[in-house]
Amino acid sequence: MMGLEVDGERVLLVNVDHRIYAYADICPHQKSRLSEGTLADKILRCGRHHWEFDVCSGSGVNPRNACLKLFPIRVDGEDVLVDIDDVRTTGVGVEGEKER
Repeated sequence: MMGLEVDGERVLLVNVDHRIYAYADICPHQKSRLSEGTLADKILRCGRHHWEFDVCSGSGVNPRNACLKLFPIRVDGEDVLVDIDDVRTTGVGVEGEKER
């Protein structure tokens, strides 16, 4: 798990089982940096207020109605290319419906 900045956008890269995910490095609760949290058993926990997310889907675990913003990525050799212009909402939204 690593936080970085791409063209002014805070990005969190996570490698789980050799698959890389890129999320906005901002907790939806109070905008804390998720990269300052912890990752255990595919659960990302915000270091500030302990909100939890399934890092493979971006869905909220606690609370369930929270979700992360996903950036599409492409791996080119050893480079991870992040498309910060195509941010997507993941998981279950506040209304309980699946979002894109």
